[in-house]
Amino acid sequence: MVKKGLANILSKLDERDWFQILIDEIFEQEKRPSRVIDYFYASWAGDCPRAIQYNMNGLMPDDFDAQGRRRMDNGNYMHTRYGDYFKGTKRLIDEEPVFKKELDGVFVSGRGDLIVKSDVDSKTLIELKSINDRKFKLILPDPDEGDYLQWNLCAKALGFLSGIILYENKNTQEIKYHHVTFDEKRYKIVIDDFIMIDKHNKLGTLAPRPEKCPNSFFCPMKKTCK
Repeated sequence: MVKKGLANILSKLDERDWFQILIDEIFEQEKRPSRVIDYFYASWAGDCPRAIQYNMNGLMPDDFDAQGRRRMDNGNYMHTRYGDYFKGTKRLIDEEPVFKKELDGVFVSGRGDLIVKSDVDSKTLIELKSINDRKFKLILPDPDEGDYLQWNLCAKALGFLSGIILYENKNTQEIKYHHVTFDEKRYKIVIDDFIMIDKHNKLGTLAPRPEKCPNSFFCPMKKTCK
């Protein structure tokens, strides 16, 4: 009876109406429990080593809410749309090629977005990004560094030397794109970080924290990371 009474009190304090609660519960049911993994995701290229280590060990708090899921789904639908666009040109070779490959002693898992035949009959690896107005204004003359590092790592795993990073403004559907080429030195920076984190995981020690947090606004561990 006490639990039921408490539940009634809490439900009255909830300012959401029945429809908002229903929508939120849909995404709550899809949350996955944290798990420990011994490989790296390509999307972590350029991320904080400490944050990567927390993620690998299942220690990163799950703060992925319903709105965040809808943002991610919106990006996924962009991939589907552009896949359909390129199918119409007869130049689409592959969609979302998946890989899990050992690179310099550590395993990296990820996927490309699209592989398209270029005008000189060669294969081009395309990375797709859906971004807001503010970010859209900042990506010229060069692509975002994190986006490039992710493309660069995928290019290494999939065997590409050139490609395109395409940005779509999620508010206006304007596009900008950059022709990019594989950079061995920048690949080594990323993979050396992964190797260092892997060694700390095996030793049971913490990876070093950067002098300046690269994601201090969003990182859920910023209050406890010492």
